[in-house]
Amino acid sequence: MKYALYRFTLIIGFLIFSCPLVAQVSVTGTVISEDGMPLPGVNVIEKNYPTNGTVTDFDGNFTIEVEGENSELQFSSLGFVTKTIAVPEEGDLEVILMNDLEGLSEVVVVGYGEVKKKDLTGSVSSLDSEEFEDIPANSVERVLQGRVAGLQVGTPSQDPGAGATIRIRGGSSLRGSNAPLIVVDGFPLGDAGNLKQINPADIESVDVLKDASASAIYGSRGANGVIIITTKMAKEGKTQVRVQQQSTVSEFTSKVDLWRDPVLMAQLSNESRSNGGFEPLYVGAENATGVYYPSVGELQSGEWPHFTNWDDLVFRDNPISNNTTISINSGTEKTSFNLSANYFTDMGVYKDDDYSKYGYNLRVKHDFTDNFTVRFSNILTKSRRNNNGGLAYWRNPVFPAYTEEGDYNLLGPNDYSHPLAISENRIDESDMSDLITSASFEWQLLDPLKLTSRINYKHGKSIGDQYFPNVYTEAGDFNNGAGWIRNWEDHNYVSETFVNYNDWYGDHNLGVTTGFTYENYSSRSSNLGAFDFVNETLGNENLEAGNPELNQVQNGKIETELVSGIFRLNYGYDDRYLATFTARVDGSSKFGANNKYAFFPSGALSWKLHEESFLENSENLDQLKLRASFGISGNQGISPYQTLSRYGVSNYYSNGNWVTAIGPGYIVGRAGQGGIEALWGGIPNPDLKWETTAQWNLGADLAFFEERLNLTFDFYQKHTKDLLRERILPLSSGYDRLWVNDGEIKNTGFELNLNADIIRSENFNLSSTLILSRNQNEVISLGNAVESGLNTDPNTGMQFEYWGNSLEQFRQYPNLLAIGQPVNVFYGYKTDGIIQTLQEGIDAGLDGDMAQPGEFKYVDINGDGIVNSDDRTIIGDPNPDFFGSLGLNMNYKKFDFSLFLNGSFGQDVLNTQAFNQPSNQPFRWTLDNQTNNFPSLRDGRLTNLSDWWLEDGSFVRVQNVTAGYTFNFTSNNSTSARIYVNGNNLYTFTDFTGYDPEVGGNGIYWGGYPRLRQITLGLDLTF
Repeated sequence: MKYALYRFTLIIGFLIFSCPLVAQVSVTGTVISEDGMPLPGVNVIEKNYPTNGTVTDFDGNFTIEVEGENSELQFSSLGFVTKTIAVPEEGDLEVILMNDLEGLSEVVVVGYGEVKKKDLTGSVSSLDSEEFEDIPANSVERVLQGRVAGLQVGTPSQDPGAGATIRIRGGSSLRGSNAPLIVVDGFPLGDAGNLKQINPADIESVDVLKDASASAIYGSRGANGVIIITTKMAKEGKTQVRVQQQSTVSEFTSKVDLWRDPVLMAQLSNESRSNGGFEPLYVGAENATGVYYPSVGELQSGEWPHFTNWDDLVFRDNPISNNTTISINSGTEKTSFNLSANYFTDMGVYKDDDYSKYGYNLRVKHDFTDNFTVRFSNILTKSRRNNNGGLAYWRNPVFPAYTEEGDYNLLGPNDYSHPLAISENRIDESDMSDLITSASFEWQLLDPLKLTSRINYKHGKSIGDQYFPNVYTEAGDFNNGAGWIRNWEDHNYVSETFVNYNDWYGDHNLGVTTGFTYENYSSRSSNLGAFDFVNETLGNENLEAGNPELNQVQNGKIETELVSGIFRLNYGYDDRYLATFTARVDGSSKFGANNKYAFFPSGALSWKLHEESFLENSENLDQLKLRASFGISGNQGISPYQTLSRYGVSNYYSNGNWVTAIGPGYIVGRAGQGGIEALWGGIPNPDLKWETTAQWNLGADLAFFEERLNLTFDFYQKHTKDLLRERILPLSSGYDRLWVNDGEIKNTGFELNLNADIIRSENFNLSSTLILSRNQNEVISLGNAVESGLNTDPNTGMQFEYWGNSLEQFRQYPNLLAIGQPVNVFYGYKTDGIIQTLQEGIDAGLDGDMAQPGEFKYVDINGDGIVNSDDRTIIGDPNPDFFGSLGLNMNYKKFDFSLFLNGSFGQDVLNTQAFNQPSNQPFRWTLDNQTNNFPSLRDGRLTNLSDWWLEDGSFVRVQNVTAGYTFNFTSNNSTSARIYVNGNNLYTFTDFTGYDPEVGGNGIYWGGYPRLRQITLGLDLTF
């Protein structure tokens, strides 16, 4: 007891007298670059006390309290060599950080591993979140447009929550998937295009794997390229809270093209009907359905009192969207986490057309021991869509919205386009939820050897509600009310186990990755439909109120498996000569027993010429690296069970009763005008196998002037064989379609990426990025002409098949797959202006109404004196010649400014609205206006698809402009606020006469409404 008391007293005394010895010391200083410029954002951490840290402010200054004069401070920043300095006894510190010219030390994620950018052998492009975090967007795909060479992002739809069309180096498949694989924190989620589960504010970086060598580690899933997304993770240091708020106001970039002059509208309508041999409408009488049409005189005099601006009733003046993200992250020596919550609302331009989403993202990393780490992530998203789009804002303005009694003013018994009646009575809603969770275990077995095992799970679910009342809607009127409840859910399990080995043996560096993966995907769906409701009060919430004899019940289930073995070998000699060999074996349940497995190899070589002795004295050359790669990848992106005989169910009405038939075959699609023809499939093809793409790539990476000028160039060719497609069968087979491996497609192109750090000074910096890319595709083969049912062009002998859907406007398929031509080329007639006299029409080989003045003058291609279907030819190509973008970034002290231009050049667009818009109909051909640009107005005209309807779709868009200012509230920059204004889609330079030349891959423009301009006010608060 006496000894214990003595020891306690001694300890207390020691602590009391030693307090002054651990008193904290305040250290201040400045961090600059080797050329004397201040460096903001440099991490300053007290060595041995990693939780004690700060960052430099905008002028490179910092202040930190350390535990004693013998402490050491560590300074680190991306692109600079990390430096450690002892705390001085007195005076301020001036720290100079050297540029990390050793070699572009940024780490690039390449799938099941990482590699320094300087050591890449494949074609990979990387983006930092700072390049797109100011842009308001529902998904990351939309903000990537124009920012990666070779990555084509199409956003033709402006509906709330709409996705995007993503292609890397063009499309390689006809009926299989062409979308690249999306990988989030190591989890291969599936095809890109609608990644709404990931909040763009949570993203740290995006790496795009483009060539076969880079993407081959993902085997069949990487045939169309890979987009790897890494979300944010806290680093060691203090806790940080960040609030990001964006409020966006939208408006049309141009006026809606509608009739504003009712007199002119009525005059031209009467003229068009008279020219077509029909009775004019606007004569002050009732038509056949009992609707009174005022005369032109009534409209001129004002006797007719009605004029309705339907667009004012249908569209919002300025839709408002909101995007709020709150995140907190913290890290210690052993544990770090990042938690964020997001709320996103998107008002559509149509009233009551809305989308909302909320969710959270949690990432945790914990080091149990020095060599065992566990990572966990969980993402939950819930969203809701109220669909009220597609309303008839083009409705006839001379009729009022309501009758004098206050009812909807319907134009006859079959008027199903009254926008207010539909909007206020139809139900079309859906609720969706997504869960993405992942657990990863990393065990550092030896210094160069690490074992990683990951378990990933994704679950999606949606419920759709629709009800069409027995008035105002076609489906409801025909069925005395029609309601549906549609359910869908899926489950995706992915298990991955692999090892990474990396070590040096003298001048030799060896890296090996090997492992296996297993994926199980399943989905279930059910559709419940009811019709002929005795009471509509509850709509589709009471399907029992429908006639039980008319109920429809449909359900389906899909399950697929994919097992794979992966291997990658990286070899480097003397940090100059690099080689990569990758192999993957995939086995898919979608194919028959003899074709389930396939082997996909790739290889790449790289030579760092700047490390050679003959270039070591090059003062301004920092990097010169040549790359070459070749590889083969596969595609299994089709529906399962095509190797098995399929059965279907058909309901038809016979002798007053509904009959249900079941048997071999099922409807796989429809053809003809309005889908009147049902196409039957279901014949098994046990020999169905993988679609394969062979790709080679030649590239070069250059850096000059201390890496202030960087250039990357790639030239590639992709050759896809054994295309997964549907063959047209002869009528004698009893079926219309059969899945086969048939045909070849080739894509050839180049990519150029130029980054320039133009001005770097104490208060002013200016940098720029220029991206140019070109992709040309060509159909090499479509299989056997007889077996595939190919057509032959009578003039050139070109073999082709019609592709896509027939256009009722022309009674023709506009697009072709033609051997020797790009995918989706337009096929039709050539024109030579407008016929001015009857004799001119006859001399051109036309007859009847087609030879009359004011008609299109079609060209007799084959010279036989008659214009018919044999005179059709290739008239256009919807594929762009090249893409380009230019980004400028500038900051002056605490002000920042960025400008981003994006363009597409050389594509043809089929403008289906080229001659039915109020803005162009007044320029029609008449005896008093014998123009050679527009035909006459004539109802009932049988119009052929011709080059007259094609326009140059080239455009340059001022896609994004941002201006901001940063406030620093503390000397160490720990609390700051940035306020900024962002403009998205500000203006489009184009000769296209429609609203917007950016259309889908088939090049067809349908009209719609003008593109939206978005102005965003943003706040980014960090403390």
